[in-house]
Formats: sequence, C-alpha cells, structure tokens
Amino acid sequence: MKPEKIDLQNAYPCPRCKRGQLQAIVLTEAFGCDRCSQIFGLTEDNLMLEQLSTSYPYKKAWQWTGNVWKDQSRSLSDNYLPLALVFVLVSLLVISVLLVFQHNRDPGVVALLAALLLVTFLLSTVSIWLALRNRI
Repeated sequence: MKPEKIDLQNAYPCPRCKRGQLQAIVLTEAFGCDRCSQIFGLTEDNLMLEQLSTSYPYKKAWQWTGNVWKDQSRSLSDNYLPLALVFVLVSLLVISVLLVFQHNRDPGVVALLAALLLVTFLLSTVSIWLALRNRI
C-alpha cells in the first residue's frame, strides 16, 4: 500500500498501544497518545511518524497507509527468520550426518541421535513459526 501524508489536523490510532488515539500537540509537529502517553514526531516530508521518547536503541517509525500503520523500523526481528533458518539447517545437517555414520554402532547412540534430531526439528519449527508471526 502506498503511504499517505500524515495530517496534524486528523486523529489517528496509536501505532504503539493500538488502543489509544493520537492527538496533535499544540504548537509542535508532534502527536501524543491519549492512552500510553507516547510522543511521536513527524519526519520533514510528513510521510513517517517516529517515536520520540524511547530507550530502545533503534528508532521506531511507522507510515500511514490510509487505514493502518505500517512498521518501518529495522530491528533484530527483521533478521530473525534468516538466522533461524540457518540454525535449523546446520543443526539438522550435523545431527543427520552423525545419525548416518552411527547406523552400525550402538543402538542406544542411534536412538539418542534420533531423539535429538526430533527435538531439534520441533524446536526449529517453533522458532520459525515465531519468526514468521513477528513479521506479519
């Protein structure tokens, strides 16, 4: 969706708490939320809203699409899915190779490696699900 210019005269839902309403702060180019008390400023082109009062190392920013805010911030969650996929593939590859080379050995070791492979697969599935859930 194409971003729209943010108008100081309009009321918008709060992109942070999602329950409050943003209201323009008099004599400034900023908005304040009536619920969570967060303060947001506008960029020079009035296309992006930035959270001003934060201890978060990355600046949070949103664009208005006409009916919802679209998050424009860069954070660890942007890189989480590729990192999770690499971890999953490497873990499954190592355990599978160990399992193949142990097939003529002690059945207890083979069972342990098979259980480790299953647990790794389940944990990686949950990890990827969490990564995808955070991206949507």
